[in-house]
Amino acid sequence: MRKLLFILPLIFQLIGCATMKSQKIESRNVAGLYERQKSTERLELKTDGTYMLMRPEVLFTPIIEQCDYASKGKWSLVADNVLEITSENYYLQQKGFEYKLKKENKFSQDSLYVIVVFPTDFHPVKVGLIFNNNNSKSIITEKTSISLLKSKHLWDRKTSTNLISLNINADVSGTVLYKSRVLFRIFKEYIDTEKYNHFTITLPNFDQCFFEFEPYYQNLIYIKGENQILWQGDIWKK
Repeated sequence: MRKLLFILPLIFQLIGCATMKSQKIESRNVAGLYERQKSTERLELKTDGTYMLMRPEVLFTPIIEQCDYASKGKWSLVADNVLEITSENYYLQQKGFEYKLKKENKFSQDSLYVIVVFPTDFHPVKVGLIFNNNNSKSIITEKTSISLLKSKHLWDRKTSTNLISLNINADVSGTVLYKSRVLFRIFKEYIDTEKYNHFTITLPNFDQCFFEFEPYYQNLIYIKGENQILWQGDIWKK
């Protein structure tokens, strides 16, 4: 009986601590707009549990066209002083990877003609074409209108079906603006290159927002103080 009387207060104490901890997490005023130290980059933690990471203001010329936000998704508290963010299901939705392939037969039959159409004029990328999984027959070019000799890039002419892959390569040398992704694998298809030799590939959703989007999965942010967080090695203040 004496042991029981000793254990009961201890149990109530533990329950009380757990309740206080829960209340502490729930009552913490984390939501708000934070600005990165020595930058105009901002992170908004909204009261509905969503977040938006805004890009810093472009203060130099020429001004580069950018999407207004770098990332968006959901945030949640995982401890008294830690929160995590997970970006929206942006890539699994395959928006930017959607393409339309128009196959035609025209011009010289000794050549292949490939035209890549982006939704806008922005091209901080290079087009990569690989034929029959053979890197020695691949090309990477800044051009969006390409002509190639069949004899140089395809199988022996005894077969007419060739596997053609299209990759979009981000040109990230010397810059951190597009640090999230380097290679976008758009498609890989078997195509009868004797029947068709002219291809127009349209990427209707490969726009700035898709290209620049920064994905995060359970990325942790430390709550440093009442109005400060520590993330990516810097202090962000409300």
